[in-house]
Amino acid sequence: MDKSKKIGVLLGGSSTERAVSLRSGAALVAAYQRLGYSVIPIDTHSGRALPGILLEQGIDVAVIALHGPLGEDGTVQGLLEVMGIPYSGSGVTASALCMNKALSKRLLHSAGIATPAWEAVQMTVGQPVESLSRLIDTWAGKSLFVKPSSAGSSVGIRRVGEPSELATAMVAASEAAAQPGETADILLEQEMLGTEVTLAILDGEPLPMIEIRPAEGFYDYLNKYTPGRTHYLVPTESLSAQEIQSAVETGLAAGRLLGCRGLHRVDMIVDRAGCAWVLEINTIPGLTETSLAPRAAAAAGLTFDALAERILAGATRE
Repeated sequence: MDKSKKIGVLLGGSSTERAVSLRSGAALVAAYQRLGYSVIPIDTHSGRALPGILLEQGIDVAVIALHGPLGEDGTVQGLLEVMGIPYSGSGVTASALCMNKALSKRLLHSAGIATPAWEAVQMTVGQPVESLSRLIDTWAGKSLFVKPSSAGSSVGIRRVGEPSELATAMVAASEAAAQPGETADILLEQEMLGTEVTLAILDGEPLPMIEIRPAEGFYDYLNKYTPGRTHYLVPTESLSAQEIQSAVETGLAAGRLLGCRGLHRVDMIVDRAGCAWVLEINTIPGLTETSLAPRAAAAAGLTFDALAERILAGATRE
């Protein structure tokens, strides 16, 4: 990338993942400064003012470090397309598809890529949960996760092991996804038992797979972003070479199916039979000190600065 070009790192935003985005963005800004690029951090919380800021600052290329709605869902990507500014990561279509967990799971299922059983439901934030008895009957005897359909960073996710826990979990997911009085899209997903892994993919090539072992509980927001609460194994220790290869192929196929590009990450569970089940695809993985993609890059011999430069080099338009 020509170092005379002005880079805008888009960070912050207004989603519930703002805090994580600020950390990811700050890490990228520091890396580009070390590399000698002209870089400006731009907080997209400015909303309607964003196009004017991009023009005023003379941004030539955008590196997107946004997580969650209004940043990772194709909206900012669409704006950059209209403005003719190349940007990092996946395009409008792939970003929108992957942000919507229910829709992406439908596409994965239709393509024969294993993904846990799920049900998409809607509820109005602040109002009593409706049709709870039907949901309890449908999911009777199964442990499940309840989460916002369009959010990441494990925001609003709850594990439900007993019917009595379902209403509380749905309320938590809805409040994380929407404002009072608004309709929230919620995903109920069957819990899969097995080894939790993640596969970061950079420019179509897999980075070393990481096995995720929380010290306690599941891989929620606290375990994800608190140093020391989760053990990360690279290479994985619980899977055979054949199981690893199969999971890598599944992850690559999922990314190709949804049209991902640049740096993206596929989260999976490998069951006891060796089948890899795709949970979700993250088109803008976190780049904090506890994040998975930089850890995978390091295992492949890439420093954080080298990873940041690869992300920048892949900036383009759809």
